[in-house]
This record gives sequence, C-alpha cells and structure tokens, in this order.
Amino acid sequence: MRKLLLLLVFPLVLASGVTADAATGTVHFVGGSHPDLKNPTTGKCFDTSTPTPGPRVVENNTDTKLTVYLNPTCTADDNSRVVAPGGFYAVSGTWWPIVYIRSIKVG
Repeated sequence: MRKLLLLLVFPLVLASGVTADAATGTVHFVGGSHPDLKNPTTGKCFDTSTPTPGPRVVENNTDTKLTVYLNPTCTADDNSRVVAPGGFYAVSGTWWPIVYIRSIKVG
C-alpha cells in the first residue's frame, strides 16, 4: 500500500513545476530595457548591463532578498546593496545612464 501511495504522490511532486531554488514573484526593472525576471533562480548572477544602459531602479517583488551590484560579475564591494522582499533600490537619477545597476543575485 505504501509503495502504491509513493507511486501516486511522486509524479505529483515532480509535476508541480515549483523548484526549491527559485524565488516566487517578480523582479521589476525601471529604466533601461532589461526584461523583468519572473520566479528568478536563487544564487544565479543576472547580468542586467545589456542592453546598455541597464536599469536605474530594481523593485524586489519576490519572497527572497536580492543583492544589487554596480559590476557585471556579482562581486561584493562597497556599492553592493541588499534589497529585502517588497523593497527597492535606485541609483542616482543624476548619474544614470552613466551609473546603473549592472547585475543582481537573488537569495
């Protein structure tokens, strides 16, 4: 009986389409022309620098924190910023499009 139950439940788990390594929600970009990210993979570096210029604002509408970088390699430095779920980060409107969000990492 247990084997039958496992055989019935296991395919349902696989078919659910939800992965444990993805944030739920959308990362929205303002400025530039980078497309929004829906259910982005956690731990992956997303290069937002192309097409140039990259975005000026990132809105975190996911259930996971994200980190914003002003470099394309998601390398932490003094300019890295953590954005909590429901939060946003904006670079200076004065310096955009010279200074823009080059990459983000969710999680």
